[in-house]
Amino acid sequence: MHAALQHAPRRAAHARPRSSSRLRSAALTGLILTGATVLGLAGAGGTYALLSARAETSSATIRAGTLDLRIDGQASAALGNLPVSPATPVVRAFTVTSVGDVPSTLRGSVTATTAQQITSSAQVRITPVASAAACAPGLAGALAPLGNYSAPNLGRIAAGAQRTFCLEVRLAANTPVAQSGQSIGFTLDITATQEAS
Repeated sequence: MHAALQHAPRRAAHARPRSSSRLRSAALTGLILTGATVLGLAGAGGTYALLSARAETSSATIRAGTLDLRIDGQASAALGNLPVSPATPVVRAFTVTSVGDVPSTLRGSVTATTAQQITSSAQVRITPVASAAACAPGLAGALAPLGNYSAPNLGRIAAGAQRTFCLEVRLAANTPVAQSGQSIGFTLDITATQEAS
């Protein structure tokens, strides 16, 4: 008797195709790389972006303006001697002319150039006026000590225009008689700042 044995190959109960295994491996690798990138950015403490923009403009010309002042027609002017007493304030009119081609805002300051005791009793004020004839004691504006006087806004001056100001110098009513005859030296500065256009 002849018996034939047949051998049937056994299939493993959990056999997986190779392509599925590769897919899971690639997904796991991608997930690990993404996590590492997120952790790296979080550790750096910032957000990153690449931005780009572009705009076209029509052609333009940029031209530098000029700004210069003249005091009484000069680059600098002497005020002369101003004899002042507690009972008699002194005024001096002066003009400021813009010889540039841009509008500006004016400000003024006074700096004492001597250290006489009488300097602490001196007071000044600068007031814009319509003309030199309008310059008189007691105009608007606060009197302030000469040693640290500042007028931060004397107004606007147009390009090529002229403005007139009144400088008033006086001594305080309680100035000691012992300071009589002392002189005060000071510098009055007028500064222009170009206005934005």
